[in-house]
Amino acid sequence: MFRKLTIINTIIVICLSITGCGPSKTVQCNQLIATINKGNSLVNTETSYDAATTNKLGGQLEEIAQELEALELKDENLQQFQNNFSQTFKELSQAFIDMSLGLKSSTQVEASLEGRKKFNQARNQITQAGQQVNKVAVNGDISVEKLVSYCQDN
Repeated sequence: MFRKLTIINTIIVICLSITGCGPSKTVQCNQLIATINKGNSLVNTETSYDAATTNKLGGQLEEIAQELEALELKDENLQQFQNNFSQTFKELSQAFIDMSLGLKSSTQVEASLEGRKKFNQARNQITQAGQQVNKVAVNGDISVEKLVSYCQDN
C-alpha cells in the first residue's frame, strides 16, 4: 500500500514539474486567440448587412465578449489583453446594433419632407456606426499583433 502511494506521489510530482501548477502561457494564449478568432471570423464572413443580420451580428459579438470575460487566465499580461479584447468586442457589438437601427429606420420612412429628414438621420447613424466599426477594428488589429508577439515570446 505504501509503495503504491509512493509511486502515485512520484507520478504527480513529475506531472506537476512538467506542466506546472496551472495552464501554461501557451495554453492560455491559445484559449484567448481561439476566442478572438471566433469573433473575428463572425465579422469577416458576414457579407450581407441588412438590419436583421447586422443586429444578429451585434448580439453574437456581445456573446464573444462574454466568452472572453469567462476565460480564466492566470498570466497578468494575458488578462490585460483579455480585458482589452472584451471591450473591443463590446464596442463592435454596439456599433453593429447602432448600424442595425439606422438600417431599419432608413427602410421605414415615408415619402415626405419629414421622411427625408428621418432618412438622412438614419444614414448619418449608419455612417457613424461604420466609422466606429472601422476605428475599433484597426485598434483590434494592432492589439492582435501585440498579443501574437507576446505569445511567441516563450
